[in-house]
Amino acid sequence: MDNYLFFSVGHIRCGIPISDAVFMIRMVSFTHEDGGQPAQVGTINLHGEIIKVYSVRILFGFKKRFPLPSDNLIIVRKGLEIVALWVDETFIIQGGNIRPDNGFNGECLQTMIPGIRIVTSDLIIIFDLTKFLDHGAASQTKLADIIPDILDEDEFPQVSSVRDQQEIERLLRERAMQLALPEEKRSRPPVISVIRFNLMYQEYAVEMKYIKEVIQTSEITPVPGSPDFIAGICSVRGEIISLVDLRVLLSIPDRGLTDLNRVIVLNDGNLTFGILVDQITGIGTLKIEEIVRTVRKEQKEWEPYICGTIGSLHVLNAQVLLTDSRMIVDDTET
Repeated sequence: MDNYLFFSVGHIRCGIPISDAVFMIRMVSFTHEDGGQPAQVGTINLHGEIIKVYSVRILFGFKKRFPLPSDNLIIVRKGLEIVALWVDETFIIQGGNIRPDNGFNGECLQTMIPGIRIVTSDLIIIFDLTKFLDHGAASQTKLADIIPDILDEDEFPQVSSVRDQQEIERLLRERAMQLALPEEKRSRPPVISVIRFNLMYQEYAVEMKYIKEVIQTSEITPVPGSPDFIAGICSVRGEIISLVDLRVLLSIPDRGLTDLNRVIVLNDGNLTFGILVDQITGIGTLKIEEIVRTVRKEQKEWEPYICGTIGSLHVLNAQVLLTDSRMIVDDTET
């Protein structure tokens, strides 16, 4: 089963294999280049390494626009090269075998733009980044030619004034200067890859190696007699898993409304269950040495399940969660 990192360009949802993604960053200013492919909009300085920036918006045939602070750059592997994809928003990781709708099954249609698979009129999988960026950038055929109705005049925010545009450019330059700072010359400390998420207006992280997939919340069936932190069970691709409500498990005080519209499915090879979260906020790495073990008296419930914090980010101990037999419920009596 493949795992995909999904992002948006306009109202088109796109996915790339998670194995191609290195990490992602907020948009920064880039150095423009003339004479190259139209979609290769420039370069950025990534800790002293100059890497190319490709605009997925231009590759798809959308209208050009200026970068916005809310945009993202996904640092990806293009063969042996590291490049950046300029996208609107990065929002979810999901597993599964994604098959095109009947209307897009034709081989001729699927091969018009190298490296991509058209699943629906608003869902595209980029399965071969090298083909897509090299051949797709040079191709005269764009996604807008195949799906003409993807273009929308009001698909992105408008900058209201020259002063606003100048403020945006200043912010992006500041970010670029930070990104260009050299990494430490000493040997790099051990790091872990994590996915970040929000729950009750607080950000958390969990190690990627324990994540099977991230899905949208489906119908939840309560299980009588289960622990109060078990919200219920649901079916994920035919497998019944329990869903853990961290608000109850960690005794998180209510601080307003919560959506709980995502499920992070955890697996260690033995146990599988999901945790309910509000929003996926990103993927990246954390230095293990920077995770500080601090648990206040009023957070005793947290102690077994939190590795520590980095600033305001709480790092979950997925290994402990996955060895707690209470996370699995018996649904044979439901």
